[in-house]
Amino acid sequence: MMDRKISDKEFHYLMDHLDMLYTGASLREYVNLNNQRKQESLFIPLSEEMPDIEKMIRIDGIPVLFPCSEKSFWYSEEKKGITFHHDILKSSFYLISAYQEYKSQDLDEHGRFPWISSIQHSLGITQKPVVNYYFEVILEAFEKFCALHKLDFQRKIREAPVFFLSHDVDRIKKYTLRNLVFSIMQFPGLKPGSLGGARQLKIIVNYATGILLGKKDPYWNFYEMTDLEKELKISSTWYFLEKTKLDNSRYHFKDAKIRHLITYLAEKGHEVGIHGTLESSSDLNTLKKEILELNMVSGLPVAGIRQHYLKYCHPHTSRIQSATDLIYDSSLGFAEQIGFRNSYAYPFRLFDFENQRPIDIWQLPLNVMEVSLIGYMNIEIASIPETIRPVLHEVLKFKGVFSLLWHNCRLDEESMPGVHETYNLLLREILNSGCIPLTGRMALDRFISGGASGSSSSA
Repeated sequence: MMDRKISDKEFHYLMDHLDMLYTGASLREYVNLNNQRKQESLFIPLSEEMPDIEKMIRIDGIPVLFPCSEKSFWYSEEKKGITFHHDILKSSFYLISAYQEYKSQDLDEHGRFPWISSIQHSLGITQKPVVNYYFEVILEAFEKFCALHKLDFQRKIREAPVFFLSHDVDRIKKYTLRNLVFSIMQFPGLKPGSLGGARQLKIIVNYATGILLGKKDPYWNFYEMTDLEKELKISSTWYFLEKTKLDNSRYHFKDAKIRHLITYLAEKGHEVGIHGTLESSSDLNTLKKEILELNMVSGLPVAGIRQHYLKYCHPHTSRIQSATDLIYDSSLGFAEQIGFRNSYAYPFRLFDFENQRPIDIWQLPLNVMEVSLIGYMNIEIASIPETIRPVLHEVLKFKGVFSLLWHNCRLDEESMPGVHETYNLLLREILNSGCIPLTGRMALDRFISGGASGSSSSA
């Protein structure tokens, strides 16, 4: 588990991310990585130790993954330089690069890296973007260094946080014979997932009456959802999933109803993305075929992807995605918990450890998925807004990107009474916090172009 120093290429990978946050003198030119203290530099010790929970310390509540001394502060200011007391670079790299996933053999039933195996879970930091805190310390130290040596330094002050609302279109029909038969088979335990007794019987009756009476299907609610978003001035992103033999969608991109929906969304200013099938996470040809088919329907090149079930194996899936014309991925969130899977609140790139280079596709972190709240964390519908507030607060602090995924099939009042009101209140609360609603592509473009005003600091 990373029992070595970070390499030169890993160092420059970190500097690339830090370069997005300031202008002026180049930080990478003044960092001293030779483990020999020199004047007029930022000395940062390099650790060869593996991460050890027992040895980690905390500074102002932030864990130091690779401590190099017993000092309880990050750095000391000296006559002509800055001396760090802990390996803040390796700590940053370990989290943002997904190194723990690269080395882990742990997978859940869907082939995903599980939250319970993460260092975020072990340290209780899932809802805190720790890398943002690390970078803030580094930039604070460099700003002092620049003032000391009369070097220009200018932070990029983000004008406002971004709200990235997205929807995965997995299911478009609730009242189907298939769903009815499956729920009947769940009742005696012939299929998994039964709610038991009266609750399961209620589900069976609901499916049956919906089919027999021709009730309006609650999963085909796209126009109601976009009407609400129009009222709130939200442009969202919709990820469409192709039907295959595995447990993906039950529609094809070329279906007339889906083609019309995709055209409608694009005309209303929403983004259409690809929801990569289970097969596509491990097969390049499959993903290329799906992208081509969606492009033919939408008439526009697809820029973003989210893998179905959040099935993402790093670096294999990363390499597959980067071998296409995709620009960003939005799969990186823990299915079981809300927060920051890579401990970062801005767009970023992953790292290819074997080839020692950044992966050529951006990541828009997934902070909150309603399935995590309702299905894994067992949060009551009415308690969702207060549950997500700590994560939202952290994004607001750094003016980052707050990403919310809400499936169209999870706005079913029959299954979840009160969900419409809660969803409406949640969107309004996020917007009232000062977030600017943007699609995934727009959010990424804003970050890359700067989307910020400068704050100068030069002596």
